[in-house]
Amino acid sequence: MITIAVANGSRSEMLEFVTRAHEKYSNEIKFIVFDTKQNIDSNNLWTYIQCETEKEMIHEAVKSVASNQAQILVKGIVSTHVLLKEVLREEHDLKKQGVLSHAALINLPQLNRPLLLADAGMNIEPSKEVLTGIIDNTVEVAFKIGLENPKVALLSAAENYNPKMPSSVMAKEVTDYYSNNKTAIIHGPISFDLALSKEAVAHKGFSGPIEGDADVIIVPNIDVGNALYKALVLFGGAITGGTIVGTKVPIVLTSRSDAIESKLYSLEFAIKQIKK
Repeated sequence: MITIAVANGSRSEMLEFVTRAHEKYSNEIKFIVFDTKQNIDSNNLWTYIQCETEKEMIHEAVKSVASNQAQILVKGIVSTHVLLKEVLREEHDLKKQGVLSHAALINLPQLNRPLLLADAGMNIEPSKEVLTGIIDNTVEVAFKIGLENPKVALLSAAENYNPKMPSSVMAKEVTDYYSNNKTAIIHGPISFDLALSKEAVAHKGFSGPIEGDADVIIVPNIDVGNALYKALVLFGGAITGGTIVGTKVPIVLTSRSDAIESKLYSLEFAIKQIKK
């Protein structure tokens, strides 16, 4: 049984999410909802914890995963910044890696395999140190969802090294840094089409360690990641699920604008991370 803690979850959109999650996972999961408002659950879909203040609510929700009462943390209608600030408090001891990052699992109709994208939601303009932390986090997630020796593409505008292009310079430096890595193939700079399209590889006559078969896309900054993420959803028909990684438990960040399918896919992604 997997227990899921929801901070600020006694809201109609979260009730729909929890209802659908129970339909999908039956007796495999249970929810604990922390909130300051009235419990709106009339069907015993969750255990409800009434809190006096938002501060208490967030503290108790995070404490539940820190003590292993719950194994997944879900952000309800609460600020991401406030939730993560509580997660990072030393008393909870939840930080596992030096860098926290956002990893998205992309279900793209044109691909017959899972695709991971990082970091589209947390680190703004990562340094080399932060970028390697993002890669380490995402490769670990790849292992957890069953991707062995994943191919990690470091995205830039072109596949040729260009000293005038910061993303190209960073990709080359990071590729060199991982040159002796035996658990993943990490390569860049490489363009998006060559990372994911074998047709583009054939058309351009490209040859390299990644030839349209990337398992992981690493973007150079949050602007590229955010735009790519939204383009895949809006115009590529992708279903996406995202979690914060680098902590001892996956953290699902939902928002009011997320489609219910996206929320459920995020939960599925988090469950895969703890089942491995």
